Amino acid sequence: MELKLQLSQLLSALTNVSFCNGDGAFVIRRLSSLQSAGPQDIALVLDRGDASVFDPISDEAVKKSQAGVLIVARPLTSDRIHIVVSDTLTAFNEIAAYAGKRHIESLGAPQIAPTASVHNSAVILAGTIIGEHTQVGPHVFVGRNCHIGKNVVLHPGVKILDDCIIGDSCIIDPGAVIGADGFGYQVSKSGLRKIPQVGIVRIGVGVEIGANCTIDRAAFDETVIGDHVKIDNGAQIAHNVKVGAHTIILAQTGIAGSVEIGQGCQIGGQVAIRDHLRIGNGAKIVSKSAVISHVLDGQTVAGIPAMPFNQWKRLVVSLNKVPDILKKFDDRRRTTFVGATRSWIKRLWS
Repeated sequence: MELKLQLSQLLSALTNVSFCNGDGAFVIRRLSSLQSAGPQDIALVLDRGDASVFDPISDEAVKKSQAGVLIVARPLTSDRIHIVVSDTLTAFNEIAAYAGKRHIESLGAPQIAPTASVHNSAVILAGTIIGEHTQVGPHVFVGRNCHIGKNVVLHPGVKILDDCIIGDSCIIDPGAVIGADGFGYQVSKSGLRKIPQVGIVRIGVGVEIGANCTIDRAAFDETVIGDHVKIDNGAQIAHNVKVGAHTIILAQTGIAGSVEIGQGCQIGGQVAIRDHLRIGNGAKIVSKSAVISHVLDGQTVAGIPAMPFNQWKRLVVSLNKVPDILKKFDDRRRTTFVGATRSWIKRLWS
């Protein structure tokens, strides 16, 4: 999220600051994640909550971060520039609201190329750029400050929310939603508290996105769909996911947050991929698999949970033999029982 603010300006937007050791003239370029922040960026150490099922942010991650300014709930022992607040999530909301208002006020009218075709029922908001020969169909919604490239086709009912970037020659089928909020919450004693999603979606060139797909905006940085990716109908791609070029994703697949998918992957229909995993280049995932661990480059996996394909085939063959094995066991047990009964009767009457 772009800020371009002096530290003093940022502090004026926060209501719960107890300490700050930075120079008020320090210029903050953007709000970013701990992992991707640079020396001119600000990052939050945002705890998911004591009762959360998500991994907590480690002290090591904070130390490794290159962020120029940190927002924390407890003072740091180092001399790094940091702002101490009583509630980091409240601070996050205040920054998002303050920066968002400034951003909206700076936007001009949408710019639509003369050769673009826009249906009269489409809605295009301020700051958006639409490139040459792009077709915008009926009831399409394009939010603020989006960039739609050349030769793009947006079929009826497509929704593209604020700040998203769509590369040249993309096709987005009816009902797809690009840039909706990612699913992020803090677990607190008073219930779930929503974590703002202030990142964007960036889609490369030559991408095809099927009907009713949903691609969520990143929490801080970017959800990325690489060049020439093909996505079938009804797929869900969560916040901060990165999909490599020339990958194909079939229908009804769900990919959880912060997954990294390599180039040239093939992902079958109704696949589920757990969050924060790495799917290697050229990997293949068989339909209806549940991926709960990393997949290596060139590896093929299948099953619930997903495992190497040859291992899965052996398991399936073994499972198919189970009824015959049980029948043989029952037959043997029945024969043994009958034989034992006959022996007992003979002894009883002898």
